[in-house]
Amino acid sequence: MKLNNFSLYILILLLISLITYFSGIYLNADELLYNYYSEQLAQEQLEKILESQEKWAWVGYVIIPLLILIRSSLIALCLSVGVFFYEMERKIPFKDFFRIALAGEFVLVLVGYFKLGYFYFIKTDYTLMDLQQYYPLSYINFLDLEKIQPWLVYPLQTINLFEIAYFFVLVYALWKLLKNNYLKSFEISAVSYGGGLLIWLGLVMFLTLNMA
Repeated sequence: MKLNNFSLYILILLLISLITYFSGIYLNADELLYNYYSEQLAQEQLEKILESQEKWAWVGYVIIPLLILIRSSLIALCLSVGVFFYEMERKIPFKDFFRIALAGEFVLVLVGYFKLGYFYFIKTDYTLMDLQQYYPLSYINFLDLEKIQPWLVYPLQTINLFEIAYFFVLVYALWKLLKNNYLKSFEISAVSYGGGLLIWLGLVMFLTLNMA
């Protein structure tokens, strides 16, 4: 039996909440934060930062549902606009595009589990910066991060196998929805999702440059 959009959304939330919880336990983020700032801040300042982080930790769990909803809605919007311009005669409910975006979310959920596995089983000696900048199966892992400008880090992280898999999930799901030529679905996804991704990357790079 196929799950409806709400059930898919709840399942994704559960999977992300679990990996967030286990990452907090097994990756020792508080200890890494302490070690990172211990030489830069006074003991009292450091304790205040750790207390504040512990106090507001629940906010991260509250934001997760909103982030998934926003991201999936934006992807669905991009796909719906793409289909509108390519096949104007077809009227497809937005919920169908939202379902495609939710299907893609399962690929992104795997990123967190791969990252946890990598630092727990493989690279067991790591720093806070390693934890923040590492992205599984990404091109950036082959580069020297110390020589990379901060505004380039996120775009380079985006060049990864999970992003490719995510794209092809969108293509396949769109092809099943439209029941058209596979290459046509590929083209629609490339133009709509690809265009949206480029805009998002440009925005992140712009904000990073202005905050630096």
